[in-house]
Amino acid sequence: MRTVSTIVAGLLAVAHPTNSFNQGAASSPRRHVAGARGAPRVRPRQAATLSEAPLNIVPAYEVYATVPPKAGKKERAKAAEKDSVVHKWVEEQDMSGPEPFGLVSEELAPFSDNIKELVETDNPVLSKAAKHFFEQRHGKRFRPTIVMLMAKAVAGNLDNQDTEMYMKQAQLGQITEMIHVASLIHDDVLDEADTRRGGEAVHKMYSNKVAVLAGDYLLARASVLLAKLECVNVVQIMASALDSLVQGEIMQIKSAPEDTLEMSYYLRKSYYKTASLICDACKSCAILGGHGINSDITLAAEKFGYHLGLAYQIIDDILDFTGTSEVLGKPAMADVSLGLATAPVLYAAQDSRELRPVIKRRFKEKGDAELAYNLVMDTDGVVRAQQLALFHAQSAVDALMELPPSDAQLALIRLTEVVLTRSS
Repeated sequence: MRTVSTIVAGLLAVAHPTNSFNQGAASSPRRHVAGARGAPRVRPRQAATLSEAPLNIVPAYEVYATVPPKAGKKERAKAAEKDSVVHKWVEEQDMSGPEPFGLVSEELAPFSDNIKELVETDNPVLSKAAKHFFEQRHGKRFRPTIVMLMAKAVAGNLDNQDTEMYMKQAQLGQITEMIHVASLIHDDVLDEADTRRGGEAVHKMYSNKVAVLAGDYLLARASVLLAKLECVNVVQIMASALDSLVQGEIMQIKSAPEDTLEMSYYLRKSYYKTASLICDACKSCAILGGHGINSDITLAAEKFGYHLGLAYQIIDDILDFTGTSEVLGKPAMADVSLGLATAPVLYAAQDSRELRPVIKRRFKEKGDAELAYNLVMDTDGVVRAQQLALFHAQSAVDALMELPPSDAQLALIRLTEVVLTRSS
């Protein structure tokens, strides 16, 4: 936690609070009023002013819904009978928009080369380790694609591609991916993972020390680039995303036995580890696009990122049971092997009491992993987890309806389909 605090302090010292891109700084710390019990907390509107006052950032997890209203037994039974709740939902949506990755392919074409230049160092081993993910197996660059699509979406039909705003939003996409890759490198060290994205993990190629330093260096370079955006609100928001990543990892390592049975604990950890970075990047993108921090556009962008991020993580956890190691690029049942109870397991445990002590002891005894797999597949654990992912996907689409109509908006809607139907 000290490393994150140091980064945050340094960023705030470097960022210039009165730059023209510092839109919508709060005149005082944001206050949040709790509604009815169990209802999301509501953020009241504030006038946009240029101020150096630090933001009182409330995690989106405490603002937006985490689970849908409880379904009765009849609804659950009906859902369990469906062949695929995901495909049925997709068929009901208008997915006629542009292919999301293709819409920003031109902007992302030089992406990996740019980042490799940004992380070049005088130390050849550290430089090679830091650039590893950007030289090969970089996938579809999911997070920077979201940022670039959001940059277009918050501008509506305006042609913003050659503006300084858009260049800063593109830099935010690079920063987001660098933070994400750094977290992957660190996670693989903590989890003692052998593979990542179908190849060797960085710490297996070099050493734990080199991997940790490579991750730290990526975070340091991302922090310098973040300060150069010269928007103090964005610096604070993205710094909070770094803080969230650390909190999520601590929650995963230090959870008490009773916590492992709680869906709320799992979702909060999923927000910190996965959704927070996507959520905060979307919110920051809207601010860099000239929208006030509490404007409808910025809040819609934040809400979209929050719900899409949770949907992404829940589907990832489902694939841990339904996917294969070859397709996933990592061992199947990896979460169970790490002692982690995810949505399919927690839902299965609600119907199968014998699974609960297995979860509390983190699947450590012989046969626990096989028992967990069989009980998840024999109950409606996977289907109910899919329904939870669908709730967040639909909430993400609903948030997009607050943005001006555009091809980018439609492409982001199609991106929810990509998240729900992916196989790796």
